[in-house]
Amino acid sequence: MSSETATQNPLVSNKPAETSLTIQLHPLVLLTISDYITRHTLRRQQGPVIGAVIGQQNGRHITLEHAYECLLASASADGKYLLDPAFFEERLEQYREVHKEPQLELVAIFMLGPSAGPQPEHLPVLQQVQKLVGSDAVLLLLFHPEQVDQQDGGKLPLALYEPVTEGAQSRFLERPFDVETGEAEMIGVDFVAKGGGNASAVIDQAGSPSAESSKKAKSKGKAKDGEDGGNETAHTLSAEDEELISSLTARSNAIKMLNQRLQLIQAYLSSLPASILTDAKETAPAPPDTNFALLRSINAMLSRLPLLTPTNASEANVQQAALSGRQDVHLTSLLAALTQTVSESQGLGSRFQDVQRERASKERPVNARGAAPEMDMSRS
Repeated sequence: MSSETATQNPLVSNKPAETSLTIQLHPLVLLTISDYITRHTLRRQQGPVIGAVIGQQNGRHITLEHAYECLLASASADGKYLLDPAFFEERLEQYREVHKEPQLELVAIFMLGPSAGPQPEHLPVLQQVQKLVGSDAVLLLLFHPEQVDQQDGGKLPLALYEPVTEGAQSRFLERPFDVETGEAEMIGVDFVAKGGGNASAVIDQAGSPSAESSKKAKSKGKAKDGEDGGNETAHTLSAEDEELISSLTARSNAIKMLNQRLQLIQAYLSSLPASILTDAKETAPAPPDTNFALLRSINAMLSRLPLLTPTNASEANVQQAALSGRQDVHLTSLLAALTQTVSESQGLGSRFQDVQRERASKERPVNARGAAPEMDMSRS
């Protein structure tokens, strides 16, 4: 959020954060919010979209792992909505019972809001939730519907705010977050992405036909079954075709995203002076806002490109690569055989020493017993 936007919104604090806060957002929260908004829109339900987010909080490290929708109470006389306390506490206790290891607690609530930040109508719900859970550290996750079609560099249409108190007024401080994905979540996201390629929107036509017109339409439809049967069969896709279409759609989206990221990197590098990029002889100082960590990351990415570039696939190069591979295999086999021979030699030497030691220990008692009878015979 820019400083200009923050200044226009009196609920957003302009002061810098006193302490750092590490926040990780999991994709399951995004899927739940998207599903809730989609159902709310298609069903034309009244009232705001409000839900809870549970996760872990260890000091200044917070994770947002699961989300669920909340039941709204009846609107008050001034048109403000609040949550149903009984339903909220019961559902939160159910989620605590399910997610015991590790124990998850309520860490945020999600609502719809403009990109300018929280609005006054968000405060009553947040204050109610803070009172129900007995914590003032509940975050506010705002989803910006107006930014859904504005995919600027793949940025999510979300903003996370931490409630702070400045004097006697409650304000919000925007906090950055990272998207963290687990293995199980990757499987779910991949399934949703593949299913999204086959999804189709159903347009609700205005007005409902009467019973008489419906009967006429059905009778006409029966007469045209023979004509439309072939066309319907022709447009039916098999499971293999749907899988291929979803795979191609996913790859196309990945290529588009890669192109957007490359254009973003190119635009950023074009805005930098030549002394940083190409001409090392120039002694002009770098701008104070230069992000050297980002430049090092870009340089590291460029240094890895030769590893991904395919080599010249000529016949000589292929034969040389095959010969080098065979030599490596033979050398590995010789080293393995040599190591095994050395190990066997050491074992043989150890066994030989044991045999020699046993033989020497057996010869000494025999000599002692042989000398004793001669002494007895001389005395007799």
